[in-house]
Amino acid sequence: MTTNSDMLEKCAQILANAQRIVCFTGAGMSAESGIGTFRGGSGLWNGLLGTIVLGWFGTPIGWKWTPGLAWSKYIDVFYNPIRDAQPNEGHQALVRLEKLCPEMSIITQNVDGLHQKAGSNSDHVFEVHGTVRRSRCITNGHIYDFHSETNLPRTSPRCQIEGCHSTLRPDCVLFTESLPRDQWLGAEMATRRLESGDVMIIVGTSAQVYPAAGLPELAAHNGATLIDINLERTNFSRLNNYEYLGGTAATTLPTLVNRVEQLKV
Repeated sequence: MTTNSDMLEKCAQILANAQRIVCFTGAGMSAESGIGTFRGGSGLWNGLLGTIVLGWFGTPIGWKWTPGLAWSKYIDVFYNPIRDAQPNEGHQALVRLEKLCPEMSIITQNVDGLHQKAGSNSDHVFEVHGTVRRSRCITNGHIYDFHSETNLPRTSPRCQIEGCHSTLRPDCVLFTESLPRDQWLGAEMATRRLESGDVMIIVGTSAQVYPAAGLPELAAHNGATLIDINLERTNFSRLNNYEYLGGTAATTLPTLVNRVEQLKV
């Protein structure tokens, strides 16, 4: 039987020889930074209460009919924990890997901005579910950037565009909404460029929500190797060129990148 050390060595060799790398990350990527996941036994959307909260505040409904309440709950429950979170060793490992492979991209389903906070090239990070680092007005979609201000008010701000004055919401994708076109096109293009010998690393996501979940399938179809870093095997184990490394972002990624750095010397 292949041991963990054998698999680590195999994956490191594949990465060291890859021309292009795409890292596809989900909520598990940031779990060790203290940001809660949405699904699973302790997920924010778990149970009856979670379903009710999701139906109201996780969709445009609550933001349309109770924008003030939606904003204050967003600040307390969602935004402030993200504001206070710091990148973990997994985020830092990806910054190091990017230095070894300049043609590396990160496609993230997370809205926390921790990849950029860790030092990843923002031009190579595609946030397919948007970001809480920006807000936009509910009525017209005007972008409102708080810039360096991170202590956002609990009372919903108003859009400053003349004649609008709509209340604001985070510039991230709510359930039932489409993905941001520019971010999705960038993610899709990065994935389509992968070919035999290239790699997609899947970290901290079961990838159950489409269309984002279709990206690993596209990568595998093009001949790229999938390296799965999750506590359990994902459904992508059915695809060709699949390697299960296991573990978590903050434990497995640093060890893997350490070995890649040794091979690239």
